[in-house]
Amino acid sequence: MTDDARAGDGGPGRDASLTSVFAALAANMAIAVAKGIAAALTGSAALFAETLHTVADAGNEVFLYVAIRRSERPPDASHPLGYGPERWYWALLAAIGMFVVGGAVSIFEGINALIHPRELEAFWVGVVVLVIAIVLDGLSRTVAVRELRGRASRAGVPLRQYLAESSDPTVTTVYLEDSIDVLGASLALVALVLHKVTGIEIFDPIATLIIGGMLTYVAIRLTGRNRALLTNQAVAARYVEQLREDLVAQPGIAAVHDIEAVHLGPTSVMAAAEVEVRDGMTADDVADTLAVVRDTLCGAVPAITRLYLTPVTRATATPAAPPEPSGDAGQG
Repeated sequence: MTDDARAGDGGPGRDASLTSVFAALAANMAIAVAKGIAAALTGSAALFAETLHTVADAGNEVFLYVAIRRSERPPDASHPLGYGPERWYWALLAAIGMFVVGGAVSIFEGINALIHPRELEAFWVGVVVLVIAIVLDGLSRTVAVRELRGRASRAGVPLRQYLAESSDPTVTTVYLEDSIDVLGASLALVALVLHKVTGIEIFDPIATLIIGGMLTYVAIRLTGRNRALLTNQAVAARYVEQLREDLVAQPGIAAVHDIEAVHLGPTSVMAAAEVEVRDGMTADDVADTLAVVRDTLCGAVPAITRLYLTPVTRATATPAAPPEPSGDAGQG
């Protein structure tokens, strides 16, 4: 039904997203310490921004771990539809943390460095730390990309489309974080080298501002995606059409009229449809048919955890929305 459900593990065991989260957390904890020491020794604003960036990322991984664990709890009396949205809530907090700690503070530090330029010291310490950071962040990104490509391939969609539509924010967040990590560390390295070679101090604050801008952009993008999911975003239209085809193919179903489907969590969907049953069926036949259809589709399509079917006649079916008027309506 959804990319994440079709591409997921499909069975019990550790959530595959945890692999990416743990890899990113391990890399960021080691890098944050190294960058902090290098920033103190070199006096580089870009390195300080990168330190804040990495600290924010490590904190985000903790939020994402909590998100995965809390969203996996089974439904209960207080949450009959499950705890799937917990993943979006904690991922939203992670995005806000990235904006405040990573983006806003980095931009402030960049402006401060422009006003009060700093001398560059311990150049080689900064270079070594940034090169190591690029390698470690690159490895973490490779884990996230492998996971994302696998999911996109199993879902039958390009990676870019999967990133735009995925209802699982954990791997997407790690992928975007690691991508910005590699770019940010590379920018800081270039700024250090240019400062050393030319003696011009402006490269460092400019790199800091760019890093802050990139973090702000990613944070806003992730915040918007999680906000949409938390406000009952509908499943992509092509999956709704696939569900319509699956319903019509079931014995006893003559037609499907109104149909709606929304995300309940990263791998669960609630769908409701008005179905027209075949002529000549008794009330008991209709009830039995709908029960079989629900059981069949909920078992065959892992994402559908709730399927509500309302039997209707053609006369009582919800009418389709009228077409949009054309630009020359009322003329001629």
